[in-house]
Amino acid sequence: MVIIIAVSVLSSLTIIVLVLGLRAITSERNPLASRIRTYLSDDVYGIDEAERVAELPSARIAERINTSIRQRGFAQGIARQLEQANLPLTVPEWILLRIAIPLVLSLGALIYWRSMLVLPITLIGGFVTPIFWLRSLRNRRSTLFNEQLAETLTMIGGALRGGFSLPQGMAMVAREARQPTRSELERVTQEVRLGLSLNDALDNLVARLQSTDLELVVAAIKINSRVGGNLTEILDSISVTIRERDKLRREVRVITSMQRMSSYVIGAMPPGLALLLFMINPDYIKKLFQPGITLCIPIIAGVFSLVGFLVIQKISDIKV
Repeated sequence: MVIIIAVSVLSSLTIIVLVLGLRAITSERNPLASRIRTYLSDDVYGIDEAERVAELPSARIAERINTSIRQRGFAQGIARQLEQANLPLTVPEWILLRIAIPLVLSLGALIYWRSMLVLPITLIGGFVTPIFWLRSLRNRRSTLFNEQLAETLTMIGGALRGGFSLPQGMAMVAREARQPTRSELERVTQEVRLGLSLNDALDNLVARLQSTDLELVVAAIKINSRVGGNLTEILDSISVTIRERDKLRREVRVITSMQRMSSYVIGAMPPGLALLLFMINPDYIKKLFQPGITLCIPIIAGVFSLVGFLVIQKISDIKV
């Protein structure tokens, strides 16, 4: 009876979240129009059509949810993280996704195993997985940009030797560079064309990528714009420094690969074995989760596994 009630509740919540998510995604069919709507009068899009859409109950609910989320303090941080990961999602869509994933996983696990013990695992796993996925996308994008930064500086230096200005050189390099350097440089040049100063556009670039090497480059460009000097030679010297740091960083990563792999094994082995035993013999593993002294065994094992994973990761994380 409890399982039937839990399935019903999870099904209802999942349907509600999915409906609201689809409404939030499909409410703005034209992303460009939604961005410039605040700068244009209502008659550009048609007042009658706008009023007809606004009167729909689903549109009013979605608009209230979006407005309420945007007014929260955490919305700006989430928007920055989505921007750093280059995910084409809004903050309300990301929050709805974070809610829908654990509900869908819990519902599927509850229907498959028919046990309430899987609910905490699937809820926690479904809630935490998007966080690590977003962090992985951010780190991967930043790493790719750092790997291409030395080559990018060399190309910009060549453009400066050819007589181009720095914004022109960045625009030319953006057409030849690979992703994610291409999209980031294109965004910088677009911001400059729209009236933003080059220093502010570069500051936005640093905020998006969180790269120490890029901070060094931007600081050198700012100093050169104030005191003057040969920017080409400065960029060439920074490019050599970045190449040497990248070489040393790769050597350190190779040396610490065994430690990092050990942390992954230590962190994944206990829950993996528990899940395997649960799939083979659920009655055997359920005894560990019964009220009493045996309940301390999985809790202590999980805590120590997490501590061991974090400690080894901290030891092997050598900053270069």
